[in-house]
Amino acid sequence: MAVTLAQAREEDLDHLAALQVRARGGTVSDWAGRIARTLRGERNAVVVARVGGEIAGYANVIHLAPHPDDGAPGGYYLMGVSVARPWRRRGVGDALTRWRMAWVGVSQRAPEVWCFVSAANPASVDLHLALGFVEVRRAPVLQGVAFDCGAGVLLRAECGC
Repeated sequence: MAVTLAQAREEDLDHLAALQVRARGGTVSDWAGRIARTLRGERNAVVVARVGGEIAGYANVIHLAPHPDDGAPGGYYLMGVSVARPWRRRGVGDALTRWRMAWVGVSQRAPEVWCFVSAANPASVDLHLALGFVEVRRAPVLQGVAFDCGAGVLLRAECGC
């Protein structure tokens, strides 16, 4: 299975939004609008994973300011990984994460990259730890995002990515 990664284009929006609807509910138009805002952000990137021309998943990297209420630092955050059900647990999430780390590090946008995940998602925590992230802290709210399970995990990796 060969995964091809590339920055998303405007013509990908409806396909990415449909993937989100299948994974999380909502409407294609709502998701397309959200993804478009990220795609058009000056300090953001949206990467698409394709297998044999089929969209297998996508993910975002977004520059966030320090959060005044919860103390989460500012910087580049890996956010919003979505992988289509048939492609889960087959290396697509790993490939998307490595691409985003490189996007931040290779261009020297920042010396480090951040992410936060739900403590109730050990697969995501393990993926990031395996890629060199270290746990910084756990908190009920990170970057203004409250976690249903009660805790999110803030992770950081150096960008010798």
